[in-house]
Amino acid sequence: MPSSLMEWSVSSLLSVLLMTAGVPAMQSAHGQLEARALALRGLSLLHAYQARARAQHRHITIPLTEVKNALKTDGWQFSSNFDDHRRPLVFYAPQGFARAGRVVMEKGDLQLRWIVSALGRVRYCSGGTVDIPGVASCI
Repeated sequence: MPSSLMEWSVSSLLSVLLMTAGVPAMQSAHGQLEARALALRGLSLLHAYQARARAQHRHITIPLTEVKNALKTDGWQFSSNFDDHRRPLVFYAPQGFARAGRVVMEKGDLQLRWIVSALGRVRYCSGGTVDIPGVASCI
């Protein structure tokens, strides 16, 4: 406990400096955790649609607005090379094949991509300038 005004001033100054350095680092870590959680939610969502197509033995067409709303994408920019009218995202039954394409979400320097192959493989990766722990980089 500081006993003089000089000790209190130095302690306060050090606290302010440490907080100034620590807050941006915490915000960056929070953004990376948010991105990882979003990546896993998107992967789970696409796998669930694929499983439904297999279980029901019918083709499942997924509206992109439904994907965007399910991911709760506040602050994230959504894009895709799928199109609900001309080129929809579809999982085919019973093999689990799919229409190939990608879904991309961006927020600042963070970018997530979900890539769907024609064989039905769904994967995700990070395409931004910031590495996201636990998420492979798109190569």
